[in-house]
Amino acid sequence: MKRAKSKGGVFSADQNPRNLREGLKPQGLVEIFVTRGRPQLALFEPIHAKPGMPPVYGGHKLDFSGCEILSTESIKNIIVNVGKDKIVAALSTGSTDIIGRMAVGDRGTLPSDSTVPKVPVATMDALYNEVYRADVEAVVLDVGTPTVHEVLFIKTFAAADIPITSFSNQAAPVLNEVGLITADPGEGIFPRSPVIAPSSPPADERLFSIRTYRSVPFEAANDIAVTIRYTIFIE
Repeated sequence: MKRAKSKGGVFSADQNPRNLREGLKPQGLVEIFVTRGRPQLALFEPIHAKPGMPPVYGGHKLDFSGCEILSTESIKNIIVNVGKDKIVAALSTGSTDIIGRMAVGDRGTLPSDSTVPKVPVATMDALYNEVYRADVEAVVLDVGTPTVHEVLFIKTFAAADIPITSFSNQAAPVLNEVGLITADPGEGIFPRSPVIAPSSPPADERLFSIRTYRSVPFEAANDIAVTIRYTIFIE
């Protein structure tokens, strides 16, 4: 058997620590709800509400009874390298950066086919073309059981809230990409003001994860809203 040396002694190739890293693997799930009208978000079981920080809850309910659901989609998330570094830094240095913002964009699909999402890569540090970012509406924490270790970030984007001038194609605005954004509360407390393209976001805000999806026509005249429920979990 081939053996390799380490500082702590000798280990076999199949004992290399790099081959044993499947246990702690942050992952994500993005649920996208497209509606005519805005759903209602109910929050309960408050965990903490520190001044200047997004409040955290232990439960929630999305109520779609007052709106029309046009489509839904659930897809796997991609955590970018910057986001992975944030997780490791938090474990080792106590980094205070938190996920408190969400951004959406309109160039997440192939130019030739708006139903085919582009494939993001881990080296990305921005959306393909961000049009709007704002604070999440809710942070929902679910930990303390043997099987569930996750946090949810929820935000509804209404077409009426985003200026048409922010979009690449103002004649036919769409949304087709979303990202979670970290921020340093020490650089400015929450709530924070929305960032509307082409304005630049604060320097302390960084992309944590990204997901592209098929284009959603996003016209204010049709009362369209896109609700994102973004889950980060560890298996």
